[in-house]
Amino acid sequence: MLLLGSDRYITLEYNDNNKAEAYAGEHLSLVKIYGKAKVIKVINKYKVYEDTINYNDFINNQNEWINNTYYDCISITGKKVSYHQSELRGNQVELETYDNNTKIIIKLYHLGDVYVNVGDIIDNDTIIGKQGNTGLVLSNKDKTDISYGSHVYIEVIDEYNNYLNPREYASYNKMVNYKEQTNIIDYNKKQIKVLIDKIDIRAKPSISSKIIGVIYKDEIYNVLNEVINDNYIWYNINTSLGLKGFVGHEKNKNYLFVSNEDNKIIPTVKVFDKIKKIKLIYTCDKDGMYAVKLKVGDNLYLE
Repeated sequence: MLLLGSDRYITLEYNDNNKAEAYAGEHLSLVKIYGKAKVIKVINKYKVYEDTINYNDFINNQNEWINNTYYDCISITGKKVSYHQSELRGNQVELETYDNNTKIIIKLYHLGDVYVNVGDIIDNDTIIGKQGNTGLVLSNKDKTDISYGSHVYIEVIDEYNNYLNPREYASYNKMVNYKEQTNIIDYNKKQIKVLIDKIDIRAKPSISSKIIGVIYKDEIYNVLNEVINDNYIWYNINTSLGLKGFVGHEKNKNYLFVSNEDNKIIPTVKVFDKIKKIKLIYTCDKDGMYAVKLKVGDNLYLE
């Protein structure tokens, strides 16, 4: 599934840990996918090249370096670095997709630059990011090498949190495909739009009820009915994949946008390709003649 490129090689095998594989190659080389997926998580705040922390150095010194939830580390370049417990895997991207009818999650760690956002639907042409050395890394290279520790660490899990061997996805042997669960905008129906990264779908209108699924940022769902209890308004929804459940919206919070006669859902303007700076501004839902007003210097793209 992952476009690793012909120059990458395996540095950690799934058979060694039954959890993941790691692939090293040209530093800052591009990472793409073979198929289609949805971005469900992004961490993109760490810099490549400098301030990389060697994994063995961290293991040997963590008791000395610990400072509450932070570690006062010494990087491979000799700099003092404040390192949080959550930074272990550096820049990260998680993708939701399907292998035939089985939902899987692809997790990519230690990336350099990341070019996707939560909610993006990506395919073969989308550059997810670049191979990097963020987070705690280990390498056989000299620490003075600018590409020290550069690799892509990959985990693949199914919907039951079982680890799968990433090799077939990483080597083009399997194409994946995303099955969209969101409903389309329908101004004749009451709908909700997700404003935060993700919200759980529950079997019943209760915060203690079983979690049966997840909805993600910018997705839209028809409201079948509502249940109000305690501090929550529960919206009964049915995804396009047939999953029916309840989404809770805590009162006085801003987790969801709820449409009504006066406030309609507006399609989200997304960066379609951050490298080419192409934006998706409108999706046509029926054939017809449309007028577009342009200003000097504007570009119009037709997909």
